[in-house]
Amino acid sequence: MRELRRDKHWWRAKDGNGLVAGTPGTFFRLTEKGSQVIDSVEAGHPAGDSPLIDRLIAAGAVHPLPGVSLPVDQLTVVIPTYARSDDDVMRVRALVGALAPLAVVVVDDASPVAVNVDAHKVVRLEKNSGPGAARNAGVREVTTPFVAFVDDDVEVTAGQLLELSGHFTDPNVACVAPRVSTDVGRTFVSQYEAVRSPLDMGPAPARVRPGSLVPFVPSAVLVARTSAVMEAFDESLRFGEDVEFEWRSVSDSAQCRYEPTVVCRHPARPSIPAMLKQRFHYGRSAADIDKRLPWSVAPVRGNLFHVLPLVLLLAGQAFWAVEAAFISVVFTFVTLRRMGLSSRKKSAVARLSLAVSSRHVATAVTREWWPVFLVFSAWQPVSFAYWLAASGLVLVDIVKLRPVNIAAFVPLRLLDNVAYGAGVWAGAVRTRSVRCLLPRLSLVQRRGG
Repeated sequence: MRELRRDKHWWRAKDGNGLVAGTPGTFFRLTEKGSQVIDSVEAGHPAGDSPLIDRLIAAGAVHPLPGVSLPVDQLTVVIPTYARSDDDVMRVRALVGALAPLAVVVVDDASPVAVNVDAHKVVRLEKNSGPGAARNAGVREVTTPFVAFVDDDVEVTAGQLLELSGHFTDPNVACVAPRVSTDVGRTFVSQYEAVRSPLDMGPAPARVRPGSLVPFVPSAVLVARTSAVMEAFDESLRFGEDVEFEWRSVSDSAQCRYEPTVVCRHPARPSIPAMLKQRFHYGRSAADIDKRLPWSVAPVRGNLFHVLPLVLLLAGQAFWAVEAAFISVVFTFVTLRRMGLSSRKKSAVARLSLAVSSRHVATAVTREWWPVFLVFSAWQPVSFAYWLAASGLVLVDIVKLRPVNIAAFVPLRLLDNVAYGAGVWAGAVRTRSVRCLLPRLSLVQRRGG
């Protein structure tokens, strides 16, 4: 029996025989028996094995709670490290201590100082090869059926890793990650990253995949089946190797799950230049990922009918934007006509579709596409479009995230996107491909059965 949580996006038909749930929204037509299964899920009862439950989990419509944790002797921790000072070595020692009694393999990625720690095994690489190569080297030393990757600057305990391992009671789960948050500090960067850290995937559980509420998870903390991660990381990538691995490897029979009830800590970048440099490198990795997985990093992904209203509004066509929004709502109602949803629930689905698509467009305008808007900024409609998208994006974040320092948050939010977008363009130039800058739109609706 499995304990399940409904996704926060969940709309049931009036007659009980239709369901729209998950992100992206998946449509389910239910038999009488299937409707009884959904009744049990909605009542909060544990669920037994069922093809419908498997489809709901695979679609991200429901999220399993962790089951029974693994025994300690079934899990090994791999810590890749590049220690620049004795303080870094002390930090690794403290982390190894926090992970007791789990076996720990520390991979020294050719550090300039000696990494002397009391770990199960210390592997030293002769040449600095990056995090992907270090993790691959660590996994080769693992003899247990499960492995956890932990970055050397994360605060995590053995108990937290074992709690995450409870997801492996489901044979379809290949890896699972916790929430990685940043504490509010005194610096502008820490105050910003406390609400907008690139490692923090938010408070909602999710199945990790492109298009999901959580499209990827950082490998700062990642627990996996050892068989799923043998030589898994692309060693030619210095950034984005975790995203590329997840998108290349995940499937319905090898799922990656995000479990935010387990919260680990990660420090903020030490300065604004360091933060922007990190975001630039993240952006530059997009072209490399796209080269290996075509169209996987499209800045805008979704349904054309839902994207078009904001595009027209940014183009200064307010009247046509209203018309397009109306068409988008009608399209949603027509698509859901056989699902048995009430008009109120159909309206809620329509609003969500428009909101998600609009956020994707606004983010792309201020992130991947800002250089184009800069080139044509002398033309007033183009300048208006950029600042409308930027102000809307920032205002929504302020209302939703409630940063402690709004004066610092606003410029850092814009600079964050500018640095990432500059990296994407640098990667596109280097790989001679603009595909990572192009939208991926469709008219297809997702159905789950």
